[in-house]
Amino acid sequence: MTESAQEAEQIRTTILDAARQRFQTFGYGKTTMAEIADDVNMSAANLYRYFQNKQDIAAECAGQCMADLNALLENVVTLANLNAVQRLHLFVQTALRYYFEMMHESPRLNEVVENITTHHPQLIHQRNQRIEQLLAKILQQGIDDKDFVIEDINETSSAIVKATALFTTPFFMQLYSIEEFEKMAVNVVNLIINGLKNNQG
Repeated sequence: MTESAQEAEQIRTTILDAARQRFQTFGYGKTTMAEIADDVNMSAANLYRYFQNKQDIAAECAGQCMADLNALLENVVTLANLNAVQRLHLFVQTALRYYFEMMHESPRLNEVVENITTHHPQLIHQRNQRIEQLLAKILQQGIDDKDFVIEDINETSSAIVKATALFTTPFFMQLYSIEEFEKMAVNVVNLIINGLKNNQG
């Protein structure tokens, strides 16, 4: 990476940090490109050299959040001394806590999530695909350890993502306490695990 490219990347990072702070404080709808530019001491015209529009910035912010979550989930997959059942429970609980804490500490970020869902659905699909890939590793461990019998790992991991979508959907974060949510997650994962075990002949 050339020095000018490094500088450009640093400026983009500074812009994203400022934008995320504004989104958290004022919400997506009440944040303007001019305000973000002012926060990083540049003109609005100069800001457009780095991002085409506010949606572009929101998409980048969402990408950062997804990368943070992926790092946490990858850690669950690689933790030592856990069987597949324990790992699957921890996997779902980790994602749940990440979203719950994010939405309760920065509730206005829900506006960003809604915008991304509407205008950049491919980011949601990419997130789900990455989660499915990580889940597939847990399921493979369960197969190897003879805890699970699964005909199609990819279909099963996709079904688990859909079955646990409640615990990664910001809207529902407002309806339950973390204790209620975690108890619900345990029950759902237990049902999933029982289904996988019941496939054994």
